[in-house]
Amino acid sequence: MRAEKSAREKAIVRMGGCLYPSLFLFCATAAADTIHLKDGKEVKGLVVEQHADRLIMSTEKGEVPVMISTIREVEYDDPAQSFFQLGKAREVDNKLGEALAYYEKAVEANPDFEEAKKAALGVRNRFWAVSTQGPTGEVEKQQAIEDARHTRSPEAAGARVQNLRQTLKDNVGLSLEKKGDWTRVTFVDAKKDAGLVGMRKGDRLVSIDGESLRYLSLDVVVRAMTEPRFSNFTLEYDRDCFVERGAAKDVKGLGVKVKLEYQGVVVESVKKDGAADAVGVREKDLLTHIDGKPTRYMPLKKANELVRHSEKQKIALTVRRPALLTRK
Repeated sequence: MRAEKSAREKAIVRMGGCLYPSLFLFCATAAADTIHLKDGKEVKGLVVEQHADRLIMSTEKGEVPVMISTIREVEYDDPAQSFFQLGKAREVDNKLGEALAYYEKAVEANPDFEEAKKAALGVRNRFWAVSTQGPTGEVEKQQAIEDARHTRSPEAAGARVQNLRQTLKDNVGLSLEKKGDWTRVTFVDAKKDAGLVGMRKGDRLVSIDGESLRYLSLDVVVRAMTEPRFSNFTLEYDRDCFVERGAAKDVKGLGVKVKLEYQGVVVESVKKDGAADAVGVREKDLLTHIDGKPTRYMPLKKANELVRHSEKQKIALTVRRPALLTRK
């Protein structure tokens, strides 16, 4: 690491009441990120996941969680990541124009930075929502004030949450539950948007416009999927596909050709009528786990070894894919 860096190449994000999530980052060329703890200690490595209450840091000892409450500031070494974090800071302050400019600079610095692309799309969606909704007449303004007054009571707040859940089911076609760290799909209406893009019961919700949904409460997730109205959002979700192993000795033997890209192991193609095709694995899926073992940073040789040495009749391929949905 060079001793000196310009402000353009280095970003320090001070941790207060806000977190700037990026969910899945793969920066093989980054020298190191540094987490400065409130007790004066430091943790060096690579920030690979950011959630509402913790960061996941890849270190020499493996991936370790660091709780947000213990962090004073985070120093990012990668230029693209620096622009991305500056964009998140502006977005939190509702400076959407500046946020979009930083996201675009992040993509310019690293054209493969998918999270920056998703964040930029999310800001554009918010621009659209602001321009198409909101009370403009006096009657609508008074109704908004009255709604705000009623939602101060616990009973009204609970009713509002139930209304949002029903709105999600009516408009998007999804019912959800919280199970462990994840929000999972319990119902999909085949005729609504969620069904039309191929979502299924059991899918795990990962992110909205690149911002992590893991560890968040069900009510927070539902609100993120229903507000603001009249706006699009990109929802990423995980699915476990149980593929018949047969005589397969590697990933290709399962009917899947994969390649290693910036964001991880990606499905390049799926053999028609093969074992993977039969259970719904798709081209361009991000393969995040094989039999529960994460593929992040995993060489393709190692991925093939997991298949070769598996004693299971069905191998679980966990895939992640995006869906473009609309809040109505």
